[in-house]
Amino acid sequence: MAIIKGIPGVEDVPGIEVTVVVDGHDAMEYDDPNLADQELGRAAECPTSSKYIECIDNGKFYIKANVHPDFSWGLQETFSLNLWLYVDGMVVAGVNVKRPGHGMTGSTPRKSEIHGRLCYCHKTEKWLLQECNFSAISTVDDAGNDRVKRDIAAAKGLGVIEVRVDRVITHGRHSRSPHRPRDRANLELSEKALKGKAISHRVSFSSSRITQCPETSIRWSSYNGDEGPMAIFRFHYRSRDALKREMIIPRTPSPEPLPETARMSREELEQLAQERLDQLRRGGSVKEERKPTIKREFGKIIDLSGEDERPSKLSRRSRTLQQPEVIDLTDD
Repeated sequence: MAIIKGIPGVEDVPGIEVTVVVDGHDAMEYDDPNLADQELGRAAECPTSSKYIECIDNGKFYIKANVHPDFSWGLQETFSLNLWLYVDGMVVAGVNVKRPGHGMTGSTPRKSEIHGRLCYCHKTEKWLLQECNFSAISTVDDAGNDRVKRDIAAAKGLGVIEVRVDRVITHGRHSRSPHRPRDRANLELSEKALKGKAISHRVSFSSSRITQCPETSIRWSSYNGDEGPMAIFRFHYRSRDALKREMIIPRTPSPEPLPETARMSREELEQLAQERLDQLRRGGSVKEERKPTIKREFGKIIDLSGEDERPSKLSRRSRTLQQPEVIDLTDD
């Protein structure tokens, strides 16, 4: 829910609330990280709320607005508020919110909703409502220069829902004029036209359905001294992937790499276990067959006469006390 408090110059006064409702739920709003830079560039303009929201393929949305009963209308003023809905740079519809005293009590918020645009069918002589939807944009990569130029112009303003609030003076009512709304039927743009923009959707309108519509509309003029809107509510709609690319929401952390065994089938695991078991068994047999190393002791005497089958050992004595045995090999 985007909120702007009061009118310019009035602080800490509950003011106007605007919410985008997508598929029956209030859209989660994320702060615009570029808002501070934008405000520096338009310090003299009206207060602006700028948020990001997630759009869903073929998701239906509408706008709901509340004007708080404590909104600062000013003393002895006769203006009312016009709330205009713009999508992708095109005006769709508007509602007029009267101040307390125009046949209304001031105890509850002024609630308004904009669900889409009205158009008149001359064939059936009925008013039709076309509701707002999010639709994916298709792209082509082999467009010529002329096509790219047209698409760049068509892409201007895409990805933005805007509600502008004007102060107006009403002058009664007049007959409603039937009209055919302007359309952007082409949902295919060249890739070059969208280069550098994380935009994947645009606003389209659903099939028409018959609706009730007053035969008259309010006649109004701008409030004295106002040269533009008194407040703007801007919602940049993006897909979830685009919100991550623009670092509006955190990226999903990469999963930890799985061990090799996690990708093996049951048969492969059983074969691996059997091979390991056989390896351990073979390693144990080699150990059992290995014979101890026999070291010769210092001072061992080998009898060369052949009378003994095995060499005899001298008794263990200190090396310093032991006298070597002398064998006479002369033939006396």
